[in-house]
Amino acid sequence: MKYFLKHPFKALKAYLPKSMFGRSLLILVLPLVLIEGVAAYVFLDSHWERVAKMLARNIAGEVAAAIDLYTHTPDQEAFYKSLAGTYLKLRMDFVPGEKIQSPIPEEWKDTALDMALKDQVFTPYTFNIQNREILIDAEVAGGVLKFITPLNRLCSKSFFLFIMWVSITSAIFLLIAVAFMHNQVKPLRRLAIAADRFGKGRSFPAFKPEGAIEIRKLTHAFTNMKERLQRQLTQKADMLAGVSHDLRTPLTRMRLQLAMMMPSPEVDGLQKDIEEMNKMLEGYLTFARGEGLEETCETNMNDFLQEAIEGRADLQTVVHYTSHPLPVVYVKPQALKRCVMNLINNATRYGHEVWVKAFTDKDYLIIVVEDDGTGIPDEKIEEVFKPFFRLDSSRNIATGGVGLGLTIARDIAQGHGGDIILSSSVDHGGLKASLVVPY
Repeated sequence: MKYFLKHPFKALKAYLPKSMFGRSLLILVLPLVLIEGVAAYVFLDSHWERVAKMLARNIAGEVAAAIDLYTHTPDQEAFYKSLAGTYLKLRMDFVPGEKIQSPIPEEWKDTALDMALKDQVFTPYTFNIQNREILIDAEVAGGVLKFITPLNRLCSKSFFLFIMWVSITSAIFLLIAVAFMHNQVKPLRRLAIAADRFGKGRSFPAFKPEGAIEIRKLTHAFTNMKERLQRQLTQKADMLAGVSHDLRTPLTRMRLQLAMMMPSPEVDGLQKDIEEMNKMLEGYLTFARGEGLEETCETNMNDFLQEAIEGRADLQTVVHYTSHPLPVVYVKPQALKRCVMNLINNATRYGHEVWVKAFTDKDYLIIVVEDDGTGIPDEKIEEVFKPFFRLDSSRNIATGGVGLGLTIARDIAQGHGGDIILSSSVDHGGLKASLVVPY
């Protein structure tokens, strides 16, 4: 309560709709409810009060007329009863020798009917309302005149007509608003789904711009952006294919020329340099080419992990993995396999044993690769994701690789809308690499 008094807008914000459809509908419905509430209040405070007073004066006038007629000519009692019952909707009866004993109940004092009877009935009277009937007693000479009339004579049908009119029109307006808002929000939902699938590297069917002008412009902008990105990926892949061919040709020619030369320490050194250059070139092209053009498909992650483990580079290092049911995920299987194999190969290079496990957490699939190696210092964890960065300062490819394994792995993970998180392994003392992929 204290928080609500200090921050009323923040407190109310927690109860407001979170979706655009709900908020738009609230913007339309809230003024309608306020307007109808004010109209109903004005109606009840003025019109309903005036109508109630008028109906009460009609009943009081009829009672006063019957009393006056009976007072002047009491011998026509039967005629007055018939007249009151036929034309005035009053059941009239005379009880001789009786006096008014009970006062008006407190709940009916100073009501519209009480005020009307005070103005028009000049004899002692009392009244009560029971069983949806109005009971009025008026004292006259020789006894008491009793009147009974239906309670609905004090109620105006216009009130109920007003409530029905307000309810029906509000329901119609609400249905129209819901239909229009649904049609306006539907293109935004479709665009959000397309953007989410595109961000995760998944394909989605083409859709035409719909809705308001601003939504159509947003859809056109998103479609144009998607086409530009795909065109850039295609151009990059074509360019790198040409670069790969152009660079491999002189390397192959140099390798053949060295093979025809007499063996010597210098020739052996040049051959090793050419092999290192070839591996560096392959690593660079693999990193720059990526897997942006591969289509996503349903992939059984349990079989996928087993294939990735069996395809590791170092088969001598023991990899522990327990097969268990995992969900089917839409991924680019070749790209993600390269990502997982890079993590496993990195673990087998520095550890004596490797542990692989996978589990789901909310909307994410998490694949964890741990080893018992030396690990990575905390200050170097983010740097190892930089291209060509290596912890091994010797720059020896045989011991440290090219320095693109983790870079390629994170690039593939982020292309699927996920990420790779590195930390120290609490259970095994080495490095813990967690691949997070949405599904």
